[in-house]
Amino acid sequence: MNQSERALILGAGINGVAIARELLLNDMPVTIVDQGDLSQGATSKSSRLIHGGLRYLEYGDFSLVSESVHERGILLNLAPHLVKPLRFAIPLSHRASGIPSSGLRFLSGFRVPGVPWLTSHLNFSSERGLYLVNIGLTLYDWFASKGNLPRHSVHNVGETGLPQINASKFRWMACYSDAQMRFPERFVVALLHDCQRIAREKGIEFELLTYHQVRLKERTAVIRNLHADGQPEREFVPTVIVNASGACGDLTLEQIDVPSPRLMGGTKGSHIVSFHPGLREALGTQAVYSEASDGRLVFILPFGDSTLIGTTDVRVEGNPLDVTASPEELKYLVEMVNMVFPKVELTLDDINLHYSGVRPLPYQPQGKAASISRDHSLKDYEGPFGWIVTLVGGKLTSWRAFAEKVSDRILRKLGKSYFSQSKTRLVPGAEGYPQTESIFNAELDRLAEKYSLPRDSIQALWTLQGTYLEEILDSLPDFSPELIRGTSLPRQYVAWTIEHEWAETLGDLVERRLMLVFSETLKEETLQDLAECLVSAGKVLPEQAPDLIQSYKTHLDQFYGKAVVTT
Repeated sequence: MNQSERALILGAGINGVAIARELLLNDMPVTIVDQGDLSQGATSKSSRLIHGGLRYLEYGDFSLVSESVHERGILLNLAPHLVKPLRFAIPLSHRASGIPSSGLRFLSGFRVPGVPWLTSHLNFSSERGLYLVNIGLTLYDWFASKGNLPRHSVHNVGETGLPQINASKFRWMACYSDAQMRFPERFVVALLHDCQRIAREKGIEFELLTYHQVRLKERTAVIRNLHADGQPEREFVPTVIVNASGACGDLTLEQIDVPSPRLMGGTKGSHIVSFHPGLREALGTQAVYSEASDGRLVFILPFGDSTLIGTTDVRVEGNPLDVTASPEELKYLVEMVNMVFPKVELTLDDINLHYSGVRPLPYQPQGKAASISRDHSLKDYEGPFGWIVTLVGGKLTSWRAFAEKVSDRILRKLGKSYFSQSKTRLVPGAEGYPQTESIFNAELDRLAEKYSLPRDSIQALWTLQGTYLEEILDSLPDFSPELIRGTSLPRQYVAWTIEHEWAETLGDLVERRLMLVFSETLKEETLQDLAECLVSAGKVLPEQAPDLIQSYKTHLDQFYGKAVVTT
C-alpha cells in the first residue's frame, strides 16, 4: 500500500487501537491521536468482563450474543495472561416468576408497538425465576457450544464450593461460564506494543500521539501538542479519519467542525471496589450476577484480593470524562451486596475506591437505559473535510470483531483487499504462556531467582506483562532490584514504562500502566518516587513535582474516592 495513504484515528481506547492494529496488519500506515491518555474513557471504566451478554438474550439481540461468545473464545486463546475464565452464579428465589416481564423485554428489543405502554402500566413481577434463567442459560450454552468452558449447572444454596449467599432469600444458584479481563488498560498497551512490532515487520509508519489535539483545515489534519505549546504544529492529509472517541464521539465531531446529528446517548455506569475480607471470603473464586430491587442485574466480582461491584445504568448529559459516581449509586451498590451477602454488613466506609464511566451507546431519547442496544455500528460522513467514520456503540468483549468490520469497510472502499490476521495472532505477553499451574509457579520462581526480586514483585510484573516480562528486564542495563516505595515494582521497570509505554503523567502511571490505583493502600511516598521517575525522564520539571502530587491527590479523591496515605 502507498505510504501516502494514512488513517488518522481519533481516540486511543480499545476500539481505536484495535482498528489501528487491523489496518497495520493490512499494510496501511496509521496515526492515533488522543487529547488525553490511553484508555481514559469507557475502556478503563468498564466492568472488566469478557462476556457473551447473557442479558441481551432477553432483548432478542441474538447476533450480538453469538458474536460475543465467539470473541470470548478467541481472547481466551490469544491473551491468557490478560483474559481468564470466570464462573458466575445467579441467585434465584422462585421457580416461575418473571416470565411475562421478560417476554415484554424480548418484544421491546424488536420495537413492537405498544410494548412500552404495557411495560409501564402492567405490574408484572420483574424478578427472574429458575425456569426462565435455566432456559436462558441453555440457549447461552448453545451459542457457546464450540467453546471449551463448562456448561451451566443449577445448585441448591449452601452447597460447598459456591458463594455463601443469603439462604433466607435465595433457594438456588444457576452457574455459568464467562471470562474476566482484569486490566483492559494493560490490554490496550499490549495491542500498541503489537502495533509497533507490525510496523517494524512491514516497514510501514505507525505513531501514537497522546495529549494532542486535532483540528481540520479543509482536508488537512493539523495536530497540536497540548503539553508543549511552543512545539510546531504538524500537518498531513489523512485518507480516512476514524472517530473512535467513544462516548465523546459527538464532542469530537463538534470540535473538528463536522456537521452531524446526535449519535451518542451513553449511560453512566459506576463501580465500587472493596477489600472487605468477609465479602471476599463469602464470594470465593466465583462471581455473582444478581438482580437488584429495580430489576437491574449487578455483578459482584472477585478482583485480586478485593471485590469489584457494578454497575449502574443512568442517563447522563455533558462531557463523559467529567462523570463521577454519585452518593445514590454508591448506596445502591452497597445495598445490593448486603441483600446477597447480609452477614458481610458492607458499609460505605468499606469502599476503597469507586469509578464511573459513560458507555458509548447510540442515542435513544426514550425507553429504559437498559433497553438501549449494546451492539456497534458505523456512521459515515463525506464532505469538504474528507471521509470520516464514527464508531457508535461497542463493548469490551467485541473490540476485535468491531475492528474487523471497520477495517474491512475502509480497505474495500479504497479498493484494497482485506484479510484478518487478528483471529490467530497472539497478543504480546501470551507467547509461550505456561499451560499448567505448576509450570506457571516454576516460571515465577525462576524469574525471581534470575533477577534477585521478591516473588511478589515478579507476580506483579507478570500480571502487567505476561511472558514479555523477561525480554523487558533483560533489556535494562545493570538491573537493580530497588523498588518504588510502597510497591513491589522495580524503579528501573517504571523508568522503562515511562520510556516505552507512552506515560506522561502521574495518572498515566497510577491508573493505566502500573494499576496502583487498585492497590489497597496508595502511599504518598509512592507518588513521590513516581514523580521522581517522571522528572528523570524529562516529563516533569523538578520544581513542578510537589504541586503535581497535590493536584493528583485531589484528582484521586474526586474521581475515585481514593485516599492517599501520608507516611
